[in-house]
Amino acid sequence: MFSFTNVIHIIIIFQGTLLAIYILVSSNKKSKGDRLLATIIGALTVQILGLFFVNRGVANDFFQSVNCAYGFLYGPLLFFYIRCITQKQFVFSKMNFLHFFPFLVVCFGIWFTNGKICSPETYIGYVVHILFYIFLCFIQVKKYKQIMKVNYSQLEWLNVGWLHGVFIVFCLIVLTDIAQFIAFFLGLNTYFLENTVFLLILVTINLLYFYGFTSSRKPFGYSKEDLLFTAALTSRKRINTTLGENKKLIAKLENHMLTHESFKDYDLTIATLAKEMDIPKRKLSELINDHYDQNFVDFINTYRINSAKERFMNPKSHAETILEVLYEVGFNSKSSFNTAFKKKTGITPSEFKSKFK
Repeated sequence: MFSFTNVIHIIIIFQGTLLAIYILVSSNKKSKGDRLLATIIGALTVQILGLFFVNRGVANDFFQSVNCAYGFLYGPLLFFYIRCITQKQFVFSKMNFLHFFPFLVVCFGIWFTNGKICSPETYIGYVVHILFYIFLCFIQVKKYKQIMKVNYSQLEWLNVGWLHGVFIVFCLIVLTDIAQFIAFFLGLNTYFLENTVFLLILVTINLLYFYGFTSSRKPFGYSKEDLLFTAALTSRKRINTTLGENKKLIAKLENHMLTHESFKDYDLTIATLAKEMDIPKRKLSELINDHYDQNFVDFINTYRINSAKERFMNPKSHAETILEVLYEVGFNSKSSFNTAFKKKTGITPSEFKSKFK
């Protein structure tokens, strides 16, 4: 007879296997990110498969002890997956394999000690290890958003909240697992906590697949040039220009934005705008930061929102739909337009437009 735990195991095994295979088969470009995504889902599936066999009495307790090694695998896999999807030219070097050294050590330890290495000390090591890598993932996503704000004008590429959701679910798995570990040593019933962990694993698999593979909300990825440019901006060295020269450049920038309407280009980057104006992109970024107290994406979207407001207020443009306006002023999605518009005006585009009917 199958218990509730066995049913969850079967769902995870069935769904995880299908999704991992589908990602590998359907990935047209065979990207490293997709392969790592399939590996994470596959590893979670194999771990649950082993537990299923142990619970059904098909496998011995040795397979139960193997379970403690998986905790040292997910952290590095998740970290390198995040790096793959946030960096355009990420290359997996030989040195990167050192991140998987703790996992290999525990695996060999399990083999040579027949599972005796799975002690409370090893468990504490697993908790510290995976939480450390989740922290590294948070840092990488933060760096990604900082670089994209400086170099690009697309709000969609900053919409990576789903990654934070994945990190939070992983943290919940670890915290619930800790509670289960403590309850076990206190002689308490761990049935509820154990099944909560399995349900969270099921949520993780679906989050990774839906947002990491099928969704359009995947990060765009920054280049090495973007990284170096952003790093240069944070240094103390600046391009020396006089106050008068800065005023002329600001006037030139504002005139260019109004006459050429570069903000209407969805693919506009700071490098493109600097080339159009024939000024160094670092100087352009300094002007935007110092004079407007904005990063590049906010600066461009200010012009886009102002242009949209003008169209909404113009009686000749009342027949235009909100969708037509947002595409015309340089946005590429309704959700990003609504978010940016409400941030600037305090109301939604439809509410603003209704005032001028």
